[in-house]
Amino acid sequence: MDEQVRVQVIAADPAVRVGVDEMVRVCPELTVVVDRPDVVLVVTDEVGDAVLVLLRSLSRAGRRVLLVADTLRESDVAEAVAAGAGGLLRRCEVRPDRLRPAVRATAEGSFTVPSDLLGDLLTRADERAPERPAARRLTTRERAVLLMLADGHETEEIARSLAYSVRTVTGIVHAITHRWQVRNRAHAVACALREGLI
Repeated sequence: MDEQVRVQVIAADPAVRVGVDEMVRVCPELTVVVDRPDVVLVVTDEVGDAVLVLLRSLSRAGRRVLLVADTLRESDVAEAVAAGAGGLLRRCEVRPDRLRPAVRATAEGSFTVPSDLLGDLLTRADERAPERPAARRLTTRERAVLLMLADGHETEEIARSLAYSVRTVTGIVHAITHRWQVRNRAHAVACALREGLI
């Protein structure tokens, strides 16, 4: 995706919205819009019930959402992604060098999460379910692709790194989302993390 990414900023505090609008405008390949965005940037203090309701509403409307919060806990990642967030950032990370790739990754359907939260989730074992249903098991290829998605890699990067074709990577992701009956690749990553599969 080489064209401009249209970004709509939603924040409860108008001053915060204006500040984030300006940060988006600093990035030449991002454009601030008020309707028909490629990515909705939801800026909040913390991930509460109202934010989760907003994420679900935007997801039902077919919007890709990057959630920016002052406070992000490990438990927020799975809840926000299950509600429709395609990526998460802490507000302190909102600067052009971090915002630009996170917005672009969200627009392309890739997943972005602060690395410290990802590390904690990846090392957490799921001891409650020693035997998983076949639908929630992963092949070696599927696990490798989901791990790279969780790290925020794009489809083309995953294909190059794993020596697969782009079509193969796309097929692997589609097979997982279909088998698990999840909305998108971000939701698949969240399920895999929550269940200790990656």
